[in-house]
Amino acid sequence: MVDARLGGKSEGLAEPYVVIGHLVDTAQVCGAVWDRCMSPAQRERIAAAIGLGIEDARKTVMFWAGLHDLGKIMPQFQDMLFKDRPQHRAFLSEPGYAHDRGRDGEMSRVRHEYATHAALPSLLIALGYPRAGRPAGLLLTQIAQVLGGHHGRYPHDNEPGHLRDPLESVPELGAGQWAQQREEHVRALYEVLGRPPIPQARAIPVPLAVVLAGMVIVSDWIASQEHVVTGQQRAARSGAGLCTPTGLKAHALRMERLAPGLLEDAGVGRVAFKGGGFHDLFPGIDRPRPLQLSVEAGLTEAGLAGPGILLVTAPTGEGKTETALYAATLMGRACGAEGVFFALPTQATANQMYGRLVDFARENLLHSSQLTLLHGAADLYAPYTDTTPASSDLDAADPRILSDHEPGAREGARVSVEAGRWLRERGRGILAPVAVGTIDQALMGVLPLKRNALRHFGLAGKTVIVDEAHAYDAYTHALMLRLLEWLGALRVPVVLLSATLAGDIAQGMVRAYLSGAAPSSGLPDVPAPAYPGWIYAPADGGRVVEPAEPLASEQERDLHLEVHRVRHTYDPTVADGRLAVLLQTLDSTVAHGGCAAVICTTVAEAQQTYEALRAHYRARYGDGYCGWDETAPDDQRRCDAEAGPRLRLLHARFPAGRRADLTAEAESWFGRTDKPGVRRPAGARGAVIVATQVIEQSLDLDFDVVVSDLAPLAMLLQRAGRIWRHLAPAPPRPAWAEKPQLVVLAPVGKGANSELAVPPPSWGEVYTPSLLQRTLELLTGLGGTPITVPKDVQRLVDGVYAPEFPSTAPEKLMERDFERLAQDMASSGLAEMVAIPPPRSTTTLHRLTTSDADEELVRTRLGIDSVQVLPVYEDDNGRWLDEERTLPLPVCGTGPKGRFTRREVRDLLALVAPVAYGPWRTTCGADHQPPKPWSKEPRLARVVLLPHRVHSDGQAEGAVVGDVRITYDRVLGLVTERME
Repeated sequence: MVDARLGGKSEGLAEPYVVIGHLVDTAQVCGAVWDRCMSPAQRERIAAAIGLGIEDARKTVMFWAGLHDLGKIMPQFQDMLFKDRPQHRAFLSEPGYAHDRGRDGEMSRVRHEYATHAALPSLLIALGYPRAGRPAGLLLTQIAQVLGGHHGRYPHDNEPGHLRDPLESVPELGAGQWAQQREEHVRALYEVLGRPPIPQARAIPVPLAVVLAGMVIVSDWIASQEHVVTGQQRAARSGAGLCTPTGLKAHALRMERLAPGLLEDAGVGRVAFKGGGFHDLFPGIDRPRPLQLSVEAGLTEAGLAGPGILLVTAPTGEGKTETALYAATLMGRACGAEGVFFALPTQATANQMYGRLVDFARENLLHSSQLTLLHGAADLYAPYTDTTPASSDLDAADPRILSDHEPGAREGARVSVEAGRWLRERGRGILAPVAVGTIDQALMGVLPLKRNALRHFGLAGKTVIVDEAHAYDAYTHALMLRLLEWLGALRVPVVLLSATLAGDIAQGMVRAYLSGAAPSSGLPDVPAPAYPGWIYAPADGGRVVEPAEPLASEQERDLHLEVHRVRHTYDPTVADGRLAVLLQTLDSTVAHGGCAAVICTTVAEAQQTYEALRAHYRARYGDGYCGWDETAPDDQRRCDAEAGPRLRLLHARFPAGRRADLTAEAESWFGRTDKPGVRRPAGARGAVIVATQVIEQSLDLDFDVVVSDLAPLAMLLQRAGRIWRHLAPAPPRPAWAEKPQLVVLAPVGKGANSELAVPPPSWGEVYTPSLLQRTLELLTGLGGTPITVPKDVQRLVDGVYAPEFPSTAPEKLMERDFERLAQDMASSGLAEMVAIPPPRSTTTLHRLTTSDADEELVRTRLGIDSVQVLPVYEDDNGRWLDEERTLPLPVCGTGPKGRFTRREVRDLLALVAPVAYGPWRTTCGADHQPPKPWSKEPRLARVVLLPHRVHSDGQAEGAVVGDVRITYDRVLGLVTERME
């Protein structure tokens, strides 16, 4: 008989909750997870792997999940649990529970999940689990490793002694009554679940094992919520208790009835999209584009019967997003996993996609579901956080997951896609049936991080869409290839989207997926993608499908290109200087109206360019010219050229709230004219936005002309996608804008180097000189001939990377190519070192979680780290959040015990901006640390304060840190200056 005095949970409870109660609860929740979260195909694969039928496999997996906390039946844990509950610990002094605790003190502490890992194999053998063979190859040791990892980190493989007597190597487990109670608990759970069949199979494939691990973690979390535990305690007290088989069965039946509702409340489960053709899912698109119709016809005729990978290559404006969403519903339905994760390169692009995915889900989901936004600043994005079902949720406490520390909608109701509070907590959002976020959220699944089983489990029920697949460096691309291998092994459908992806890179990504999906079979021939075009490769290695005929493009146009070799100077009197050429290029916009974008390489360059333009136009239009003043009604009303151009600056070094406002303003100026709230600047007063790369991806903006600093060709073509982007309806264009025009400002050297791209020192290492030189030479070789989009795009992109590149300076190019290739090899090698191994060579789960890194600090991309800083303003009366000194810097929040509410955290983080890490950070002292209570909030604890001294005349002086002054300016953002 189980001893119901053994505690499983205590902290935050009036009475401890017994171990057996939580084991049964978790097992029953796992049954609901099996039914409601796992696809039929996943259930079939697990059942086949362990040699059981579907229903028997369900019971067996429930049994395994319930055993996860068996390791709490040991002296160390019970002593810790009852340390402050003397009235409950008396039984530990009984002879049967005698244990040499002094000897334990001399040895290392054993966490309860690792105790489960050590104790379980011998107990499973006693039930009849096979033990012949190497321990690492046995199902029972694999299950022990899965359960030993339920707090996020898989233990090492079991030692051979664990199969005989775990007390030999882990005496801390406790002998006597301790060992007997572990056996009794296993037997009691086994009986209450109806004696689940004993699998006679050997270890299951690792991709299935990690999904099981994710199931266990989710089941444990759901069952461990405070309101669930206290409800089960009350029911047990008023019923037959938990000491008898009758009481345990009643307890199990209660949780069996509760579990489906608990999953619904948490927001996890499967989804279903309505069927039909492309027009059925997108009835608002009267005339689907050729790409969309071709993918619809091709995938329909292919008769999808399982997972696969779809690669779509097409220029911007061809409807790739809608194509991907349609394909995702079709591909997901083919393998019974209709969830979606839409992965994008940046937080800004993820925010933009969130609204589109919400609209799509509302129109096409058959039932309500939850949709999460996944990136480090999602809780700052008001359209996401403000959809919480109750307006008070930002100030309310979340359902607590109890952990004792150790050193739905009705049929016919309007479909809802709001994410509840449970899913908004860190680490859980990937479990939502529908999600959108940065690609990092998926890439972290191939880094050896704690709880990466949750990412594997969350992705396993979805189709993963990767947008802008071309937008990553060699390091991140290598991680992407590893991710594709694992997605293939997990049988996850994948859609890759790209506007400018080199052919060999595209083929390599498809092959990576197929090698993970079918590692033992030969890979099929993967053709180079057409442009525009698509290819679909089934995961089973079957025939690769392509369009039946070349695709036409309704976006076909001639892009007129001007390349100016410039000296990198801001002196307007230098005729071939960057500023002089820029002013000349913008003259038509300034004098006659229209919309122009100037895209700079770095934030500092964008700030300097903006200031130079503003100074020039101020001298031209009078001292009253300020660029654009949204607070001055007179300035807003003026549309005449004599008011001077509307001038704006947008980059990543603005506080989050201010950047969101500037982005929204840009969309209201340059967005689609048929969208509500868009008022394109009209009249003779032009509009110029100076920006960095932040506007080149997924922002649906349209310009009459784009001026760009020299960049690799793929990026220039991406930027060109913002020129004359909107054709139906087309915005009004000024008379001078007769053709789509991209102007490239290429910095070159002097004398003998006048033909070479020579990036200025201020650009740092943003782009490799090799690709800049190749791009400049290729564009120069066009001789002014327009680029026909899309016909010429793939040829040009592949040409830039051609091994046999016809250069006018071959020796210099060879030198630069060697540097680039060496850097790429080093980056790829680093990715190989930090990533988890490919699924085909993973023989132990332990290797999947070896890192102690905090996932908020982990690196899925190489480059300069950023520091989150908060400008504050000081005067004799204290510190303030605003320059007007009306909002005091809060020392603590208004929540219980001085904690900050969600709303307060969000409001503070809206004032935070990123700055590149540098030597200045090491010189920060006490003045730069936030108030001590901030340390209780993970998002606030790492913030660095930048004190701005406000003088008697009201002027604020920036913060001096080391040899750098950092000043916040509302128009320029954060400005860094080197002190003399």
